[in-house]
Amino acid sequence: MAFRAVHAEWGTVFAHLSDLGCGRSWEAVWRTRPPAPLTCDECRHPMYAKTSRGGLRSFAHAPGAPTCALGLESVAHHLLKLELANGALDAGAHAEREVPGPDGAWRADVPATDPAGNWKTALEAQLAPITGAGITARTDKMRADGVTSIWFSDRPRPPWLGTVPSVRLERPDGEKHLAVAEGLMKFESRSRKAVPASLAQFLSWAFAGRRGDGEVLCRRDVVRRDPIAGGGQPFEGVAGR
Repeated sequence: MAFRAVHAEWGTVFAHLSDLGCGRSWEAVWRTRPPAPLTCDECRHPMYAKTSRGGLRSFAHAPGAPTCALGLESVAHHLLKLELANGALDAGAHAEREVPGPDGAWRADVPATDPAGNWKTALEAQLAPITGAGITARTDKMRADGVTSIWFSDRPRPPWLGTVPSVRLERPDGEKHLAVAEGLMKFESRSRKAVPASLAQFLSWAFAGRRGDGEVLCRRDVVRRDPIAGGGQPFEGVAGR
């Protein structure tokens, strides 16, 4: 299962976007005759559009495809990336999906950029197990190319939380969208307390480098396991009045 493909005429198309990212409808690639000219941008094998019984839209490799990393993406990983992209859009940023670095050494899950082009932050959905050293190395690769990153998981207590700019998300009971569960803190009477915030609100603070009422954006070396990013430059300073 994959959620992007390359159309021979329109370029990269995304199953989660109502206009596929190119001003076209889903019906323009789904069950068309002749089949839409779609290929995988990883292995170049032909692909086709499909819709699950539950209405989830995706792309699948045609029979005979080689083993391809794109086709192995889990639904959970895709859905978390989709939430990150929508949260970035709600926070006023421009959001793309699966954009490689300059030399192909890394690929950003959701690159969020200022519409004016002043900053770029990679929003990374991390569900698979990874060590602190591994996630730090991936963060450093992006930083070397001028891209800061914030890492997200909706799994219970990721062991790397706080090693890099990162927060844990969860879906509150009865709510449609994810919210910050760990990683966003405020100082109150010389103690730290968790601050509830929607994903979009958190991202708006992170992108703007500012905080909500009474809230402090903490540096990693000050609060090791209570991270938050600010202004597209995670952990570069402490914001406060």
